[in-house]
Amino acid sequence: MRAVCALGVAASAVQVTPLQKVVEMLEGMLAKSKDEKHEEVVRFNTFKQWCDDTNNAKRATVKDEKHSISKLTASIEKDTATIAHLDDELARLNDDLAAWQGDLKAAAGIRKKENIDFMEQHKDYTTSIDQLNQAVESIKSHSHDAPQSSALLQLQNNKLIPTSAYRVLQAFLQSGDDGVPEANAYESQSGGGVEGLTEVCRKY
Repeated sequence: MRAVCALGVAASAVQVTPLQKVVEMLEGMLAKSKDEKHEEVVRFNTFKQWCDDTNNAKRATVKDEKHSISKLTASIEKDTATIAHLDDELARLNDDLAAWQGDLKAAAGIRKKENIDFMEQHKDYTTSIDQLNQAVESIKSHSHDAPQSSALLQLQNNKLIPTSAYRVLQAFLQSGDDGVPEANAYESQSGGGVEGLTEVCRKY
């Protein structure tokens, strides 16, 4: 009987009350909450550190980009001024080119006209040289045949023949078919005239 009573007292002594169960449950929840809080603090600090590092990096990047923007803005302004200067230079060169092309066209027209004049003058000189050669031969031979006399008459109207040569031609043409009336005077004139005509031929 005593043994049974002792067991009943021991069982009642180790029996947990509902209040104790609640306290134990609350203590467990408190410990779990503290652990979760610690983990959350660690995660928050880690995230905050990441945010701070990212913010600092972004600030540094923004600062560098602002500096780059300033440099690029200055470069753009400089290049814009250079473009304006080159545009002015290009316009000036285009004006010069247009003027040079106009001058070239005018010069080509002048050269064409001068070439035409030269060819006409060359033709006149060639004809004059032929006439002079015929005159020289006619005077040297004292001949008054028709072809040579015709050439001499043409020389009288040739503005390219010097005045000194005209006198010889006139004296020769006026001498007639029977020779020169005043032989000595004619020989003197013709001698100088032949030399003059020959000199003219050489100059041509």
